This record gives sequence, structure tokens and C-alpha cells, in this order.
Amino acid sequence: MDEKLVLKLCRIIVDIIFAVSVAFTISYVFFTFSLQQGFSMAPYINDGNVVIVNRLYRNTFPLNKDDIIVFNNNGQDSIKRIYGLPGETVTISNGVFYINDIKIDNDNLKNSLSSNIDQSVKLGEDEYYVLGDNLDSSKDSRFADVGNIKRSEIIGKVWFVLR
Repeated sequence: MDEKLVLKLCRIIVDIIFAVSVAFTISYVFFTFSLQQGFSMAPYINDGNVVIVNRLYRNTFPLNKDDIIVFNNNGQDSIKRIYGLPGETVTISNGVFYINDIKIDNDNLKNSLSSNIDQSVKLGEDEYYVLGDNLDSSKDSRFADVGNIKRSEIIGKVWFVLR
């Protein structure tokens, strides 16, 4: 075989290996996947949907209200929407949702915020209050076994939903 052809083939193979390695590293460092289990985020994210999660939001970029995040809850990934930001006071009283004593009118919250739950929570400097879009089927910050989500528990922000 011609020596130039062998060198050319080796160079192509090395370039392909390098490109795949770079792509894998970028995708692993910056993105991950998570599977939605259950109906807590329906209808936006349904049971069995896979989401692509941007890991840069874990420590680099600020998170905002209405961002959908993936966080570690007792060893399992959980997907919820942010309602309360660090330093805010979240209150649920008689089925009405307040942030810093201001009533929040949100169609999602009107659907079925249980009037059985009355609570007021002051979020710490690195804590977020999260709720599922389907409140009747969501285990979220309203419940003690989930509670406020610390920044260190956040895996990232949902970037894309694969249906």
C-alpha cells in the first residue's frame, strides 16, 4: 500500500477520534439527559419524556422564576418549575399563593392549589421553591420530604424536551 495513502488514512482516523472525543466531552460537561417519571409536570412534560439538561445553570448562570430544573431529590432526578427565589418568602394560605406578601396570579396555580396546605417559608440564600405543573400529582416544595431545593442539589435547567 502507498505510504502517503496510509498516512492520509491515519490522519483521518485521528481527526475523527479527536472530533468524537471533543463532542463527547462538551456534551458530558455541559449537558445531560433526564427521564420524567410520573405526571407532576404534565401537560408540558409527560411521563416517559426525556429532557436535555443544561448543566451550566448549576453554578454558572442565574436561575429565574418559571425555569424548569432537574435536581437530586433523595437520590433520584426530579423535574419541577421554580416559583420562589433565594431570599424570598413563599406563603400558601387558603389555596392562594404569595411571594413576599404579593398574591401571584398564575393560571397553573389557580388550577388546584390545595386549600389544605397552609405554609409560609423564608428561602435561604441558596434555596429555591419549586412546584410541579400538575399540582394534584406533584411531590414538590410543599412537602417536607422535598422542601426547599438548595443550589447544590440542582443538576441543571431543562433546555429541551424530547417527546
